[in-house]
Amino acid sequence: MPTFAHEISDTKNNDRTNLNGREFMSILIADSGATKTEWCFNTGGEFETVFTEGLNPYYHTTESIASVVKNGLLPELDANIDEVFFYGAGCDSDEKDALVQTALDGCFPDAKVNVYHDLLGAARACFLREAGIACILGTGSNSCLYDGTKIVEHIPSLAFILGDEGSAGYFGKKLINKYFRFEIPEDLKKDLEANYNMSLDHITEGLYDGAQKSRFIASYGSFLGDHADHPFIKDILYEGFENFISRIVMNYTNAVDYEVRFIGSVAFAHQKLIKEILQKHGLKSGLFVKNPMERLVTFHTS
Repeated sequence: MPTFAHEISDTKNNDRTNLNGREFMSILIADSGATKTEWCFNTGGEFETVFTEGLNPYYHTTESIASVVKNGLLPELDANIDEVFFYGAGCDSDEKDALVQTALDGCFPDAKVNVYHDLLGAARACFLREAGIACILGTGSNSCLYDGTKIVEHIPSLAFILGDEGSAGYFGKKLINKYFRFEIPEDLKKDLEANYNMSLDHITEGLYDGAQKSRFIASYGSFLGDHADHPFIKDILYEGFENFISRIVMNYTNAVDYEVRFIGSVAFAHQKLIKEILQKHGLKSGLFVKNPMERLVTFHTS
């Protein structure tokens, strides 16, 4: 991963220099999903990474975000931060952006804070400054057509209740549904019950009372990854990825003219199957990136 070394002509901390004796900006980049937030920052030209819980403004308040940052991140920082680039799930409106902005402004009063949707982070990580179709397949799913600078088309994911095709949340929902409809083969059923709490009371409580419903459902989706070679599971995975590609990706303008690249643990784990489906639809398969941070660093330092 490259170092954070933005040369600047004027800085609040002009006693800091990089390895070439020139001034640099200390940058903090955050990639925040439903499950966790990865923070990457430079210390004297080197970089460090810290993880905290996910900071989705649909599930957090300004106060709870500030608390997570102050208790989980600030004690680990070894640098005065000049600029923050926060890419977050749920940062999809002025209201939600402002909630995160206020929290981070309070935590970094001397820094410039930029808040973006995680989809723009995915597009930048996938393509840097090239055009293409960027996709997220992780706890949830999302996608966009990116022109190398901005998102020009976006088909909404509709979240895990109505959409999120191809995501861990989507597959977790399918698995639970099939379990209670007596459709799961006996060998898988025994393994599922041995490793997951399949109590209806537990699942109902997680759905109706849990603060992070999508993350709760997505936790069951990992079962499919552990049994990806089982014919029953293969069919579920194929159906989920087929829906994502045929109903979403194919609907972007001139989709066959662009390379399709993916971010996220689900896409990374099942890239062979996804490539087969892309090829079937005449789409061009590109990078599969498990973690976008390294390429976000490249974007912000190149």
